[in-house]
Amino acid sequence: MDMKDVPKNMRRIGMLLFRSALFEAIDGHTPMCVVHAAHAAEILLKARIAQEDLLQIFYKLPKSDPITLTDLIENGRTFSYQELPAQLSKIAGIEISQVSQYKEFGRLRDRIIHFSIPNAENLDQLTLNYSLELLDPLVESFWGRSVIEFIARDPSTSSYISSGILEAQILGDSNDQRLRRLLGDGSKEAYERIKEELEKSKAEFEYINSLDADDIEHIFPDTNTMCYDDYDQSIANKNWEDFLDSF
Repeated sequence: MDMKDVPKNMRRIGMLLFRSALFEAIDGHTPMCVVHAAHAAEILLKARIAQEDLLQIFYKLPKSDPITLTDLIENGRTFSYQELPAQLSKIAGIEISQVSQYKEFGRLRDRIIHFSIPNAENLDQLTLNYSLELLDPLVESFWGRSVIEFIARDPSTSSYISSGILEAQILGDSNDQRLRRLLGDGSKEAYERIKEELEKSKAEFEYINSLDADDIEHIFPDTNTMCYDDYDQSIANKNWEDFLDSF
């Protein structure tokens, strides 16, 4: 890999890790959702700084001249999670408005990985709040791409949106216009059909949180306007690879 390819590779890996962390939070896989969300944020902030100048993510550079990528990997030392907001501001001119939330989430991650003592409850909800209120809007401001688009574009996860299940889990009846735009009208219509069916059967609405995409497809076979089964798998996979290459 050439040095010029590193920021793009970091963006892709960071977004894929971010997507995994989001699903872990949705599925209640704690405390790893916290660790992975913070790790994704660290990679993505470094990627945005590296887009300006790869060397600026390092506080200690190798002494070799010229500096190679191997030198950087083996002997360079990058800025820490807590130091990245200041470096992002200095190099890219981007301020994190919720910097206190960003830093507190990092401290939460540190308590987990160093002491296995999170000292907090509802780690899944804390991760969702961090992901959807802070990290995803920040990433969208960086590159015009949301983690929701990564979920929608990947054939293995797109049904979570077309079935309405992702909307039920991260948006529900709230009035978050950014998420509403990202999820789309098809997701909203599927979600409304889910609500109607649950009301008819007098099931509690919260039960939707225990359903997965396969359950939704089985109960409501006509709701999946973008069902993975409707695609030729090779075409869907090719479109996903093209999307990753474009990022």
